[in-house]
Amino acid sequence: MRWLAIFLMLASPAMAVDLTVPGGIVLRSEETSAGQIRLPDNVWTPDRPANVASGAIERTVIRVPSAARTTVQLLSGLRETLSAEGFEEVFSCADAGCGGFDFRFQLDILGEPDMHVDLGDFLYVLLRHPDDDASPHTVALLASRSRAAGFVHVTQISQAGAVEPDLPATAEVTPGPDTPASTIPSLVETGHAVLSGLDFGSGSADLGDGAYPELEDLAAWLDENPTARIVLVGHTDSVGSLEANTALSRQRAASVARFLTDVLGANGGQIQSSGAGFLAPIASNLTDEGRARNRRVEVVLLSLGE
Repeated sequence: MRWLAIFLMLASPAMAVDLTVPGGIVLRSEETSAGQIRLPDNVWTPDRPANVASGAIERTVIRVPSAARTTVQLLSGLRETLSAEGFEEVFSCADAGCGGFDFRFQLDILGEPDMHVDLGDFLYVLLRHPDDDASPHTVALLASRSRAAGFVHVTQISQAGAVEPDLPATAEVTPGPDTPASTIPSLVETGHAVLSGLDFGSGSADLGDGAYPELEDLAAWLDENPTARIVLVGHTDSVGSLEANTALSRQRAASVARFLTDVLGANGGQIQSSGAGFLAPIASNLTDEGRARNRRVEVVLLSLGE
């Protein structure tokens, strides 16, 4: 088998670093001269927003056509190279230890089908250079695997083009309730989307009668992508106990799953359901508007298959 080496050139007057992934193939690369991006530097918790970095941003996805290497092995060479150039690891975590899907979906990474992330098998590493003028001065690495391949996502932040943050760390990246047509593109691009327009009775887990265009679109998309796997996650506001809200959110997600399979004919083998209760708010629970936004069901893309 022919092995390729991908060199990501990180050049500055002060230093030049070659990041090499043996056998890797660059699937996608995007650059922004001045922007903002979330770079978590701690385990996800509901009351701890992700760190937001500003500057010139470069994001690259590399695919390794073999799943033989673990996530630790996929990143070992990059970590050694960066360490030799003076970078210091400020945070690292693996899959559930990071905070589960909530941690994964606060990462501003390039999405499926290029960057595949298995929620049960990924490794995240954040590194910073002690010299703020280094280019880059911050690098975030993410590795995961599918059944047939390994995936590495490299995010580089440089001072060039830096701007003052004008977005809060808790900015929601999923589409709003007025943009139902964006559900499927958002699901594929960012890995998750809010299913708007769902009608549950007050305190009820039953999905009301009526037409649900977003669910129809989702069922059609699943039919067109038979290897795709999703999980429906219910969320609530903070009124009531955690136990009661977790149960209600799980039941509502299951109700949506049943609608997809029983009414719209979706393949149940592609769909899982779960509930997070009030542990993953997207707005303040101190206002009626915020509580209404937090009462939702999200669809999370687990895999597009190989």
